[in-house]
Amino acid sequence: MMKSAFATCIALGLGVAGMAHAATPDCQVTSVKMLDHLDQADYAGATADFNDRMKAALGADKLAKVWPAVAQQFGARGARGQARLSEVGGYALVVTPLHYGGSLIDAQVACDANGKVAGFHIKPEH
Repeated sequence: MMKSAFATCIALGLGVAGMAHAATPDCQVTSVKMLDHLDQADYAGATADFNDRMKAALGADKLAKVWPAVAQQFGARGARGQARLSEVGGYALVVTPLHYGGSLIDAQVACDANGKVAGFHIKPEH
Protein backbone atom coordinates (compact mmCIF):
# COMPACT_ATOMS: atom_id res chain seq x y z
CA MET A 1 0.00 0.00 0.00
CA MET A 2 1.12 3.55 -0.58
CA LYS A 3 2.14 5.59 2.37
CA SER A 4 -0.62 8.04 3.23
CA ALA A 5 1.75 11.01 3.20
CA PHE A 6 2.74 10.22 -0.39
CA ALA A 7 -0.85 9.74 -1.49
CA THR A 8 -1.80 13.04 0.15
CA CYS A 9 0.93 14.92 -1.73
CA ILE A 10 -0.12 13.60 -5.13
CA ALA A 11 -3.91 13.34 -4.72
CA LEU A 12 -5.99 16.42 -5.38
CA GLY A 13 -9.77 16.46 -5.39
CA LEU A 14 -11.61 18.01 -8.26
CA GLY A 15 -13.69 20.27 -6.05
CA VAL A 16 -15.87 22.25 -8.44
CA ALA A 17 -18.89 20.34 -9.71
CA GLY A 18 -20.99 21.15 -12.72
CA MET A 19 -18.31 22.43 -15.07
CA ALA A 20 -18.92 22.39 -18.80
CA HIS A 21 -18.45 19.15 -20.68
CA ALA A 22 -14.68 18.50 -20.95
CA ALA A 23 -12.96 17.21 -24.09
CA THR A 24 -11.83 13.67 -23.20
CA PRO A 25 -9.51 13.07 -26.21
CA ASP A 26 -7.70 16.36 -25.55
CA CYS A 27 -7.23 15.27 -21.94
CA GLN A 28 -5.67 12.03 -23.14
CA VAL A 29 -3.07 14.01 -25.11
CA THR A 30 -2.44 16.21 -22.06
CA SER A 31 -2.12 13.14 -19.81
CA VAL A 32 0.39 11.45 -22.13
CA LYS A 33 2.42 14.65 -22.37
CA MET A 34 2.43 15.03 -18.58
CA LEU A 35 3.48 11.40 -17.99
CA ASP A 36 6.22 11.75 -20.63
CA HIS A 37 7.60 14.76 -18.75
CA LEU A 38 7.45 12.86 -15.46
CA ASP A 39 9.37 9.96 -17.04
CA GLN A 40 12.09 12.47 -17.98
CA ALA A 41 12.09 14.11 -14.51
CA ASP A 42 11.00 17.34 -16.24
CA TYR A 43 8.71 18.63 -13.50
CA ALA A 44 8.28 22.10 -14.99
CA GLY A 45 7.10 20.45 -18.21
CA ALA A 46 4.85 18.07 -16.28
CA THR A 47 3.06 20.98 -14.60
CA ALA A 48 2.88 23.23 -17.69
CA ASP A 49 -0.74 22.26 -18.40
CA PHE A 50 -1.91 22.51 -14.76
CA ASN A 51 -4.71 24.97 -14.04
CA ASP A 52 -4.04 27.70 -11.48
CA ARG A 53 -5.46 25.66 -8.59
CA MET A 54 -3.25 22.68 -9.42
CA LYS A 55 -0.16 24.87 -9.81
CA ALA A 56 -0.80 26.32 -6.35
CA ALA A 57 -1.36 22.91 -4.77
CA LEU A 58 1.25 20.85 -6.63
CA GLY A 59 3.90 22.98 -8.29
CA ALA A 60 7.00 21.65 -10.04
CA ASP A 61 9.13 21.87 -6.88
CA LYS A 62 6.68 19.83 -4.83
CA LEU A 63 6.18 17.30 -7.63
CA ALA A 64 9.97 16.88 -7.88
CA LYS A 65 10.02 15.86 -4.23
CA VAL A 66 7.16 13.36 -4.32
CA TRP A 67 7.24 11.77 -7.80
CA PRO A 68 10.60 9.96 -7.37
CA ALA A 69 9.10 8.19 -4.34
CA VAL A 70 6.98 6.06 -6.70
CA ALA A 71 10.01 4.23 -8.11
CA GLN A 72 11.64 4.12 -4.68
CA GLN A 73 8.57 2.45 -3.22
CA PHE A 74 7.48 0.17 -6.09
CA GLY A 75 10.57 -0.48 -8.22
CA ALA A 76 11.78 0.40 -11.68
CA ARG A 77 9.40 2.02 -14.14
CA GLY A 78 8.14 -0.30 -16.85
CA ALA A 79 5.61 0.05 -19.65
CA ARG A 80 2.38 2.00 -19.65
CA GLY A 81 -0.89 0.19 -20.10
CA GLN A 82 -3.82 1.24 -22.27
CA ALA A 83 -5.46 4.45 -21.03
CA ARG A 84 -9.13 4.41 -20.08
CA LEU A 85 -11.18 7.53 -20.81
CA SER A 86 -14.32 8.73 -19.09
CA GLU A 87 -16.07 11.85 -17.87
CA VAL A 88 -16.86 12.44 -14.22
CA GLY A 89 -18.67 15.48 -12.86
CA GLY A 90 -17.95 17.56 -15.94
CA TYR A 91 -14.27 16.65 -16.00
CA ALA A 92 -12.50 14.47 -18.55
CA LEU A 93 -10.71 11.64 -16.73
CA VAL A 94 -7.83 9.60 -18.13
CA VAL A 95 -6.65 6.59 -16.13
CA THR A 96 -3.35 5.10 -17.30
CA PRO A 97 -1.91 1.93 -15.72
CA LEU A 98 1.81 2.28 -15.01
CA HIS A 99 4.03 -0.73 -14.38
CA TYR A 100 6.54 -0.26 -11.55
CA GLY A 101 8.48 -3.34 -10.50
CA GLY A 102 5.82 -6.02 -9.91
CA SER A 103 3.09 -3.44 -9.27
CA LEU A 104 0.49 -1.70 -11.40
CA ILE A 105 -0.34 1.86 -10.44
CA ASP A 106 -3.16 3.91 -11.94
CA ALA A 107 -2.26 7.47 -12.86
CA GLN A 108 -5.49 9.48 -12.96
CA VAL A 109 -5.44 12.83 -14.75
CA ALA A 110 -8.56 14.98 -14.74
CA CYS A 111 -8.95 17.93 -17.10
CA ASP A 112 -11.29 20.89 -16.80
CA ALA A 113 -13.40 22.33 -19.62
CA ASN A 114 -10.42 24.43 -20.73
CA GLY A 115 -8.26 21.32 -21.20
CA LYS A 116 -6.07 22.12 -18.20
CA VAL A 117 -5.11 19.50 -15.60
CA ALA A 118 -7.47 19.97 -12.66
CA GLY A 119 -6.56 16.82 -10.74
CA PHE A 120 -3.80 14.24 -10.53
CA HIS A 121 -3.96 11.12 -8.42
CA ILE A 122 -2.02 7.88 -8.32
CA LYS A 123 -3.07 4.70 -6.57
CA PRO A 124 -2.58 0.95 -6.83
CA GLU A 125 -4.62 -0.42 -9.72
CA HIS A 126 -7.97 -1.99 -8.88
